[in-house]
Amino acid sequence: MALWWLSCSTVALLLLVHVTPVITQSSCSAGIAGIPGIPGTHGPNGKDGPKGEKGDLGETGQHNRGKIGAPGLQGPPGRPGLKGDEGLPGLTGYPGLKGEKGSPFNPSNQQKSFFSCKRTVTQIPEVDTAIEFDSEILPNLAPQFRGELLTNGSFICSVKGTYFFSYHISAKSKVCVKLVKNGGSEMTLCDMSEGYLVTSGSAVLQLNAGDEVSLQATKFNNIVTKLGSASHTFTGFLLFPTE
Repeated sequence: MALWWLSCSTVALLLLVHVTPVITQSSCSAGIAGIPGIPGTHGPNGKDGPKGEKGDLGETGQHNRGKIGAPGLQGPPGRPGLKGDEGLPGLTGYPGLKGEKGSPFNPSNQQKSFFSCKRTVTQIPEVDTAIEFDSEILPNLAPQFRGELLTNGSFICSVKGTYFFSYHISAKSKVCVKLVKNGGSEMTLCDMSEGYLVTSGSAVLQLNAGDEVSLQATKFNNIVTKLGSASHTFTGFLLFPTE
């Protein structure tokens, strides 16, 4: 209640102050100046001013760096990368030193061992006995190229090495022959037909000097022996010598 009374007194005083100068001014030529009015409300904020000049640089700070930590565990291997492009060819190398001159080639100096014979004997070969091949197929070669002769139908090795052997036998209805090395059968081949036939076979054998190889008939054969009706051949040659 006191606050309300104080407010009303203040308003009445202010009205009295404003009215009195008006009455005085109408009756006198020079009046007394009035008191300032109540301040108005706060106006809005003004616009930002222009940008100021750049200030001076401050002092450089010091960074305290810690110690290096221990290395971590090794990670798993990565996936293979893509294949790179092919590189440029390298420079040509320098030619090597010239080699020594070799000796002239002489076929007679080469190790050789071969035979190729045919059978002209009209007798029926005995069972489990070397078939006799008594005639060379190439008798007109120069001496240094001629093959070796068979001994009682057997080839006796003179050069240690690996050899190839083959044969062709003509027969009627059936035939069985065996390739024998030092008395032991290495292979046996048989063939049968209602009429005449020609059978053949081949094998590779490792021989030492002095080994004996032959082609032998078995009891199951009808070898043709008439001259001019059939032919029988036996051939062997050295593939390469061995030490």
